[in-house]
Amino acid sequence: MEATKLTQYLLYQLYHSRVLLHSLQQGAKEEQIHEFRVTLRRIRSLVNLFLGKSLPFPKILKLAMQETNPIRELDVLIDSLSRSKYPKLFKYLLKLRKNNVKSLFTQKYTDKTLVLIDEYSALLSESNPDYLSEILIQKVLTHYQHCLDSYLALEPDADPRTLHRLRIEFKDARYGFEFLEISDLHHCKEVISHCKQLQNTLGAIQDTVNQIDLLKKIYLEFPVPEVKELLQKQKKELQKLKATTQSELSASI
Repeated sequence: MEATKLTQYLLYQLYHSRVLLHSLQQGAKEEQIHEFRVTLRRIRSLVNLFLGKSLPFPKILKLAMQETNPIRELDVLIDSLSRSKYPKLFKYLLKLRKNNVKSLFTQKYTDKTLVLIDEYSALLSESNPDYLSEILIQKVLTHYQHCLDSYLALEPDADPRTLHRLRIEFKDARYGFEFLEISDLHHCKEVISHCKQLQNTLGAIQDTVNQIDLLKKIYLEFPVPEVKELLQKQKKELQKLKATTQSELSASI
């Protein structure tokens, strides 16, 4: 039986994650780690949107993706730094990242994750989920409308966790629309851009909170003035972001 468009798309994403995993063992560059994470997240989003409980995304594969979180947080922090302004911290972060990469991307991690990817690929191939195009489109549109309703219902002082959860839901919608667009089922470039815009708005606060938490941990191990200075700067940035987000939410209600 010929693979459906959904099966083909998911299998390609799984294959791509497999290729990326091999590249991580060789160098684990920032863009490779980010793309590996995004690819697995895209698969998980589409599985949640279309397959529900019939063919759930493996929890252990989700855990393998989450194990890369500390490296991703370091990459984001390193990218945001001026090497000339924070030389000691920059050097420390590069060393910390190198150690984390070496510790995580072992042959054991690679082999274990490859097996998980291959097992889930086999399940998808065997199941070959088949839905009418109209049903796939409706599932994404319904989820997107739910996201919009939730966004409009947000309180101006909504906490970062609530904003982050909604950010993830918009990300699911975006990946759903990207699948529809690439598969030539529904043209939706404008709504994809809208999802990205709202993701950025909702995620800015949580991203800054994560950076503050990371800097606090770093300061315990590396208590230099540079870290303290950046920590104070990020705390001020967080207050600005909260004020800006509150204004945007108030305007949308």
